[in-house]
Amino acid sequence: MKRLWQLFDGLDAIELVVFGCMAAVMLVGGPLWLVADFVTKQRYLPAGVLGLLWVICIVVGVRDFRRKRLSWLTGGLSVGWFVTTLWLSMV
Repeated sequence: MKRLWQLFDGLDAIELVVFGCMAAVMLVGGPLWLVADFVTKQRYLPAGVLGLLWVICIVVGVRDFRRKRLSWLTGGLSVGWFVTTLWLSMV
């Protein structure tokens, strides 16, 4: 019975890793794909806004991780980036 529980614990770990990797790929690749899609459709303003907001979120996030604390600015920009990405992806 103990081995069975160890097997299930291992499967849970694998499942978390797979979904974590998928989420990371979508968070990084999704906005880049959306910006590239806007550029190919010659919609430069949404592409520029989304790309600039994404880069600012990365810069502020790296700054906060180096300071080993998160600020309200990072949270606000991240929420703004997420909402803008969802809104522009529906356009």
